Amino acid sequence: MVINARILPLSGISVVPTPLRRCDPSSTWCYSAVLSPSSSLPPGTNFLATQVWPSSRTASFVLEQHLDTSWTVCELGCGPGLPSLTAAKLGAARVIATDVEDVALEMVRMAALEQEFCTEGVRDKNGERLVTQKFDLTLKEESLPLADLYILSDVFESSRVAEGAAWHVKSLLGSSDNQLDRRYKSKSNDSYSVVDRATSTSRVWVFAQSDRAQRDSFLKSIREIHGYQNLDWTTNHNPDKDARLWLFDLNEMGVQYN
Repeated sequence: MVINARILPLSGISVVPTPLRRCDPSSTWCYSAVLSPSSSLPPGTNFLATQVWPSSRTASFVLEQHLDTSWTVCELGCGPGLPSLTAAKLGAARVIATDVEDVALEMVRMAALEQEFCTEGVRDKNGERLVTQKFDLTLKEESLPLADLYILSDVFESSRVAEGAAWHVKSLLGSSDNQLDRRYKSKSNDSYSVVDRATSTSRVWVFAQSDRAQRDSFLKSIREIHGYQNLDWTTNHNPDKDARLWLFDLNEMGVQYN
């Protein structure tokens, strides 16, 4: 991979390509922000959303082993989007990378364009393998895009995000503590943006380092679902074929970089 650092056209930040495997020139890669006295993030941008964290690498490696290419994959809180880009390269039917941060979505779009996973790279065009969508996990009225697999990697930066993530996951699994309509309804009425909680068979894979304190509050909420009372984080990174929800525990020191 020979790609130089560049300036993103919308945000104006400096980014560099960050590969899944440093020693493999054909490896999937994403952009991550370069911060220096001469290059800073736009005001209000979350630094965490511009960096590649170990959990996103682990998620990408798991996708390499277990992705069904007939699936539509939706990454929630994607940041630079390494798992989304990996799924696109592996040939997933469709990939939807979501985040609340505009800078993160711009990084994903530009990396997807460079790797030819999309052509326009801005809006949902027919035939695009990878699209981006703004989505706030903390807002319960937000409409989840329709997908076969949802991925969350190290999104538990605050109790508010952990609570929102748990609410959406519980809704997908058919159990929710709110009285909203049983269908998520898209503002655009796009068929890709409606999830029927009653009939959904989507899988959810959640990745989090063992030192992430807010993951415990997420797990506590998930355990309120009938049938999930004994669920826990696991170091077994081979999800059961029929499991609707799998919680991947990882140690930062054991994450592969080459």
